[in-house]
Amino acid sequence: MNETIEGYMPDGGRLPYRFMKYRIHKILLVCCSYDGYILEEDGHIESQINQEYIDLNLSNPPSFTRVSSTAEALEALAGDDSFDFILTMYNVGEPDVFAFARIVKERHRNIPVALLTSFSKDIYRRIEEQDRSGLDYIFCWHGNTELIIAIIKLVEDKMNAAEDIGEGGVQAILLVEDSIRFYSTYLPELYKLILLQNTEFLKDAFNEQQQILRKRARPKILLARCYEEAAELYERYKKNLLGVISDVGFVLHRDDPPESEKLDAGIDLCRRIREDNPLMPVLLQSSQTAFGEQAAALGAGFVAKNSKTLLSQLHDFIDREFAFGDFVFEDPETGAEIGRARDLTQMQEMIATIPDGAFEYHTSQNHLSKWLYSRGLFPLAASIRRYNKSHFATVAEHRRVLVNLISDYRRLLGQGVVARFDPATYSDAVAFARIGEGSLGGKARGLAFMNSMLIKHRQYDMHEGVRIMIPRSVVIATEYFDEFIRLNGLKYIISQEFSDEEILSEFVSSYVPPRLQQELKAYIRTVRTPLAVRSSSKLEDSHYQPFAGIYSTYMIPYTDNEDQMLRLLLRAVKSVYASVYFAASRAYIQSSQNLISEEKMAVIIQEVCGTEQDGLFFPTCSGVARSINYYPIGDERPEDGVCNVAMGLGKLVVDGGRTLRFSPRYPQKVLQTSTPELALRDTQNEVLALSLRPEEFRTSIDDAVNLRRLSLQQIAPLRNARFVCSVWDRENERISDSPFDRGRKVITFNNILKYNTFPLAEIVSDILRMGAEEMRCPVEVEFAVNMDVAPGQQRIFNLLQIRPIIDNQDNRPIDWSAEDPARALVYGEQALGIGRMTDIADIVYVKSGAFDSLSTERIADELLALNTRMRDESRSYVLVGPGRWGSSDPFLGVPVKWTHISEAKVIVECGLERFEVEPSQGTHFFQNVTSLGVGYLTINPFRGEGIFREELLDARTAVYEGTFLRQVRFGRPLWVCVDGRSNRGMIREADGDGA
Repeated sequence: MNETIEGYMPDGGRLPYRFMKYRIHKILLVCCSYDGYILEEDGHIESQINQEYIDLNLSNPPSFTRVSSTAEALEALAGDDSFDFILTMYNVGEPDVFAFARIVKERHRNIPVALLTSFSKDIYRRIEEQDRSGLDYIFCWHGNTELIIAIIKLVEDKMNAAEDIGEGGVQAILLVEDSIRFYSTYLPELYKLILLQNTEFLKDAFNEQQQILRKRARPKILLARCYEEAAELYERYKKNLLGVISDVGFVLHRDDPPESEKLDAGIDLCRRIREDNPLMPVLLQSSQTAFGEQAAALGAGFVAKNSKTLLSQLHDFIDREFAFGDFVFEDPETGAEIGRARDLTQMQEMIATIPDGAFEYHTSQNHLSKWLYSRGLFPLAASIRRYNKSHFATVAEHRRVLVNLISDYRRLLGQGVVARFDPATYSDAVAFARIGEGSLGGKARGLAFMNSMLIKHRQYDMHEGVRIMIPRSVVIATEYFDEFIRLNGLKYIISQEFSDEEILSEFVSSYVPPRLQQELKAYIRTVRTPLAVRSSSKLEDSHYQPFAGIYSTYMIPYTDNEDQMLRLLLRAVKSVYASVYFAASRAYIQSSQNLISEEKMAVIIQEVCGTEQDGLFFPTCSGVARSINYYPIGDERPEDGVCNVAMGLGKLVVDGGRTLRFSPRYPQKVLQTSTPELALRDTQNEVLALSLRPEEFRTSIDDAVNLRRLSLQQIAPLRNARFVCSVWDRENERISDSPFDRGRKVITFNNILKYNTFPLAEIVSDILRMGAEEMRCPVEVEFAVNMDVAPGQQRIFNLLQIRPIIDNQDNRPIDWSAEDPARALVYGEQALGIGRMTDIADIVYVKSGAFDSLSTERIADELLALNTRMRDESRSYVLVGPGRWGSSDPFLGVPVKWTHISEAKVIVECGLERFEVEPSQGTHFFQNVTSLGVGYLTINPFRGEGIFREELLDARTAVYEGTFLRQVRFGRPLWVCVDGRSNRGMIREADGDGA
């Protein structure tokens, strides 16, 4: 059974319904000077009502306009038609209140009119003798401002009932009472209870918008003053009633005189409700206690109207029967309390642990759904009510479904909002929270944007059995970075030259502000998984300078020891702070023409997607997808996008390791697995996983210090391997996708991409399309997938990051028909770049004869020294070399960072016959290179794909010649053009006129 939440609560972002559409904003108060004085001077009615609204967490208190007579009131109404409600006292001149009310109804049919009068038998006798047809309500005034608030709420409830209850699912309480004195006493108490209940469950809301919607979704009170009206309201709203509170004796029809009252009309009403719905709570009240026995026989509650404890009995009944207050779990045999739930988190915990008998009792009586309905959690309540005992073979299955529904709903409410971190109310259902003030940083802004985007586009449960969401994230805003730097006097590091190790040591030995420590301590109490501690600087992932992967991301294991976990987390946060000032960061900031002093760091703390096995933690797969594919193959088009995916942690993908590349449009056409030879040679050969041993996380400038690299032999017995691996059938020389075959594992993703065991291609396509639409430019996203879940649990697609892909191609197109590749020093048709470059006279290239895949780290060291010299001379250059530039795997290419290549303006990946590698698109390195307008070419001359005339360069005198690198300088700037629009690039000597 695939249990899902029916519809969506408005605070989940899906339901466009707007509660409480009609509100009372402006009240015309008609009273003589004496009454006005009592109300305004002695009672301070307006300020008291304002204060009551604040105390009850209500917004927009109404304003009052006071006039001293009905004549003045009619004048005011003639000149101003914006009044929503008229409240009049009894003694207000001519015309009298009854004639005044009738005139108002003739002229302003939709304005409710209520009479407020003090209690006396003489006044009540006179009221009974009058034509009261113009009055909507009459109330008994005791000088109590709570009654005014109750009147306003009652009138608003009546105005909104049909829509809010009928369309929005709001619950209601039916009050049946014809005694003005009694309903004037009851209403303030009922509303106080409802509004206090409402304030209590606002704690489950994650931001202001959710709180406002929860307030407006509170239960309504419907007042009936005769049998006919009560029966009508019951029939209309019975599916949404929490319960009924009724007098025993009252009149049958609206205009019947009081003396025609039927003494047991309430008993008749109760009997009618019981026949229709035996579970509906009914509370009868009467001054004649003899009716208590009849009430008990009908299973209804009873209170005596003349009881000194009337209001406390009313409170107790409502709390218990209308599901207000805490939910109390009882033993059905003894009635003893076995537990209680104050909120959804506790409800989820209790349902998972109470004895079977108590579970069956409360579910069969619809107690759970009623408690949820009373809190405005309509879709969850409806879903739980829909599943009764008959739907399940066992109690355990029924229990599991309800726990999953509540867990899923809590997570849903936490999606799409940015919550302020509050240690008192924070829970594992909050998807995104911020600690402190200041900026969230670029990466966190992207996360917050994705969080809202997923809800807006209804992605959360778009696919059966899959949840699409961001991992639970907390952001430490830049305020704390500033405070950390200031408290520890670290500003001097900006102007000094320190090694990365020295900077890191200085930061890690500094202390974190105590307030932040306390908040992080509260946060880790909700954590049960390893954490990724990521940078989110002000400059990171902005539209024109992505800074992708420039700063560090540290992963820390989960440990039960709270103090140890806090120490690990604080060390990781300080290490991320330190990475702002590392050499690679400085080089990138300088090349992007920013100032290191302007950079500020926020930190994202995220749950790591995945599961544990054998002391290791990793997801089923991770990947990077781009909405534009600069290197389409076969039927692919650039706009179809491209995705690189790998088993295990995504650092392998973003650092340029060997991954599987596919087009989300053609997931079954994967070049790397198109033949057994390619699959064996070109697919992923190692998997990254996080070690769960806390002692392996040491202070290091290498943020992968506690990651393990697993070989294909080591991953073979792991659970996740069955989702992504095929087997090499040596005997038949074929790749087998059967889970039962044994042999060498090959990471093909065939089960996912060919047989669609997980809708990866579809989800990636949807996310890329949404991101591009919302950002108005091509986007790149990082994601992780966990398929290793218990039976009945949802598989997870976690969206980790989104950033814009920079497209600066606004210069004139090149007429390539006028260019002859025969003149080229370098030429290729897999190119990405922004057109002509006019100030490059140097080419630096790796000597193919000296190249050795075992020497790539030494090549990087040699390039660092050369690049530093070029920077000192303010010269840029073309860089040519084999394999993937920027790869973290030295066997795939030269593992350079920004400091190594910051002066290169064109980078050429030149495959050799013995060293052929896929383009590095999808890596952080590639993203930063292209965002800065650096030209990028991928060529494989030995296959006839592009040209590199190394022999012509070898024939020229070298400016520099080292063990692996050679630098050639030309007398005047080269003709350089890398045109991403046509995917062509060429470097040649310039003609005499520079063309």
